[in-house]
Amino acid sequence: MSAAPPPTAGPDGPGRRTRTLGVTLFGLRRLLAYAASGKPDIQGLELIPESGPLLLCSNHVSNYDPLLLGAVVPRVMHAMAKSELFRNPFLARYLRACNVFPIRREEADAAALRTALGVLKEGGVVVLFPEGHRSHGARMRPFSRGAGYLARRSGAPVLPCAIWGTEQVLPRGKLRPRRAEVHLHFGPTFLPVGADSEAATRDLERRVAALLPPGLRPLADGNQRDGEDEGTVDGDLAAR
Repeated sequence: MSAAPPPTAGPDGPGRRTRTLGVTLFGLRRLLAYAASGKPDIQGLELIPESGPLLLCSNHVSNYDPLLLGAVVPRVMHAMAKSELFRNPFLARYLRACNVFPIRREEADAAALRTALGVLKEGGVVVLFPEGHRSHGARMRPFSRGAGYLARRSGAPVLPCAIWGTEQVLPRGKLRPRRAEVHLHFGPTFLPVGADSEAATRDLERRVAALLPPGLRPLADGNQRDGEDEGTVDGDLAAR
């Protein structure tokens, strides 16, 4: 079944509901209504806990993905964004008003890790794209072990999420959104299993992949065959 995005936000943790955030969320819902061809396919909203710490982990196919989550998830969320965006003081102020904090993507960023752990400790929601970079095409890339480390270290429940279709709404190199079929599926929350961060990350990766159509799941051998670039990824907050 499909569900329409919730009209209002529900209970949340430490996130600030600034006027800037309110206006942004209103705009994102209007954008979703325009961009989705017909009604967006949104499943599993009832699986999102109304309160308490939550680590939301999703695959990443488009710059539209975080906007889609912002329009749909009925809680105030905190998200990481590449530190380069914060070099512009006006943009930095806007991002912080929307509960976005910087991460240095080319290294294990201890400051970003502390911020994420602090949000979760206070009962908030942190959004993480463990692939780090958008995939070329829509096939999911392997996850960084930083996701498993953050889940194990925080003890927060993990909400798996799968997104596809947004790569058609906002393709690479395009600034103007197009209309396309948008899919957003949430799975049940869980606590990752495994003896270490690597095993916990693979558990998380399997659960997100299971929400995707078979043709978009990672290749069995983990190789990149659709042109993805390698490199350090967002969320690669490796155990120290």
